[in-house]
Amino acid sequence: MIDYERFMRQQLKKLNPVQQVAYSLIKGDARFISTLIDISKEPSKADNNYMMMSQPYIGLFANGAEQWGRKVGLRFVPNFSTEENTYYSLLRQGHKLLDKTYKEYRLQLMDTLKQSDDYFYSIRTPLSIATNMYYNVGTDICHGEYCGNTILCGIYMPFKGVDNSMGPKIRDMSVVAGKLASYFCLGKPYAYEYDHLCELSFSDYHFFNNCPLKLNNEVGLVLFSILCSINYCIVFVEKYITEEIPQKFKFCYLMYYYLCDFILDLNKETGLNLFLNSDLKNRELRNCLAHYGLGQYIKNSDIVQSDVLKGLTIKAFKKDYFEAKEELYKLMNELADQIKRIIF
Repeated sequence: MIDYERFMRQQLKKLNPVQQVAYSLIKGDARFISTLIDISKEPSKADNNYMMMSQPYIGLFANGAEQWGRKVGLRFVPNFSTEENTYYSLLRQGHKLLDKTYKEYRLQLMDTLKQSDDYFYSIRTPLSIATNMYYNVGTDICHGEYCGNTILCGIYMPFKGVDNSMGPKIRDMSVVAGKLASYFCLGKPYAYEYDHLCELSFSDYHFFNNCPLKLNNEVGLVLFSILCSINYCIVFVEKYITEEIPQKFKFCYLMYYYLCDFILDLNKETGLNLFLNSDLKNRELRNCLAHYGLGQYIKNSDIVQSDVLKGLTIKAFKKDYFEAKEELYKLMNELADQIKRIIF
């Protein structure tokens, strides 16, 4: 019988130093997926939507890792079927949701809200019919902050619709992502450390008849969804996972990169005056974080093994991981605070 771990380690030894860095990033993303699975097994956490809010990043991992493995010539890397290739090519696009114009983003949110409202209206209970009250949006809360909502989850998915047929489809498409995560963890995927005692709660609302927004309209929903996306990174990933991991910078940076231009368009269309400093916007770094092909950006001499991101932020900003992350989180927290003052 083949010693799988030994075989994989022999393959990895053949990688050049930059490819070794890419592999470490892939393995980190695989461990993040294992962490989400571990969290979802806890009975008190089973009803949250963090797995669904993570779908764009799972798409980035699966799509990128499968392609990277084939490109560098790793043997026995799990390959996509035609259907899986289409699915993950679409799923990864969720991380670019804010690459849309404000109008496109608003219309997509409202269309998905309508689908949700139509579905939950159609399955009202006798009590909800009598009281004319039902819910059409679910929200996730961590450390008292909204970190996700079901409208965003619906937009992220390549399958459109909100009925119960979605679950089996997602489950079937997720099998190959699990195989990839196991493969790149040498057959032994294991979770990051996280705060088991932290409560992950949820709250259901009807938008716009019974929801937490003071700015109770389409602009409010846009800002609320942006806030949920920011808080997913700077609250859920940052505070719930107790280890310092590359994803704490990666996910937040990808969100930041697209928000820089989106906020300008939002201000123009709505008359608001939100501000997000774009000094950290760097296309080459964004490409490294959204793909695993690092060879066009860093050389062997740029690699810093002791750095959480192996020197990527030093190359981009002359700041190590912790310095760059502190500055990035400061900018995103400032934007989140501006949004909260407007909508709540």
